[in-house]
Amino acid sequence: MTPPTSDDAPPPRVRVETFVRVDGEFRPVGELTRYDGSCTYVPGAIVLAVDEFELLSLDLWDDVDWLWPFVIQALDECRRTGSGRTMFPDQPITFSAETMPRRPGYLLVSVTSSTSRRRVVAPADELYAAVARAGQAWFDQFGWFCAVQAPREESILAGWLAT
Repeated sequence: MTPPTSDDAPPPRVRVETFVRVDGEFRPVGELTRYDGSCTYVPGAIVLAVDEFELLSLDLWDDVDWLWPFVIQALDECRRTGSGRTMFPDQPITFSAETMPRRPGYLLVSVTSSTSRRRVVAPADELYAAVARAGQAWFDQFGWFCAVQAPREESILAGWLAT
């Protein structure tokens, strides 16, 4: 029997990307060649999709430089205690995650605003790995344009990838 090739592998269930708003448009952070905007307030969004359902999406944009550490802290709290939550930096939107006792290895992740509630069940290991890769990419790639530093959160992400 031959091992599966990358073409045979199922697509990842969890997708995480970071976008920065430049000239009125959201651009993937990995495609930026320059950034002339403010480093104090960086308009952008984290897109977090599970099985193509977007829990976090471009319409939930905020100061992405602060949003990344907040999301990492909430997920880290969930990983340590079973439940974590945070508010968006400048909006009344709550991001939360909690373990599912009846479905070990899965998280219930929610985003709640005054007008909507989005919820999705995600495989915990895949969610943490996808967030860690995208978070590290954010800090590495956007760090070239602005002195983005969050040593505690970057250490947390490195730990998730090491396990």
